Amino acid sequence: MEKLRQELKIWLKDIGKNREWLGEKCGVKKRTVDSWFSWGTITEQTERHLRLLMAQYPATANTPATPPSAAENAVVLTVNDSTFDLWNRAATAEKKLLRQWCVDVITEHVTANPPPDSTE
Repeated sequence: MEKLRQELKIWLKDIGKNREWLGEKCGVKKRTVDSWFSWGTITEQTERHLRLLMAQYPATANTPATPPSAAENAVVLTVNDSTFDLWNRAATAEKKLLRQWCVDVITEHVTANPPPDSTE
């Protein structure tokens, strides 16, 4: 459990969020989050939820330093917090990571609305 506490501390710092924000995302008060970092027990269900949050809000320090290979293409989207949270809730509702949800939404849109042929 101590390993998870350390991971959470580093992650919150890396993403620029605080314990109050984490409490909001977990549906608990900051006091509960504070207890996780000191003496409180973190249940298995809470740990799963925390790890899902860590996956959906990745720290930039976890981003690979090298650019994607030719077989991989990367897209970076910059949005405000409310839009990010809205997208994240939609992804979570479909039990997907945010990045996969974004790819699926874009692919579905382009498949349903193909762009005009560029050779015209």
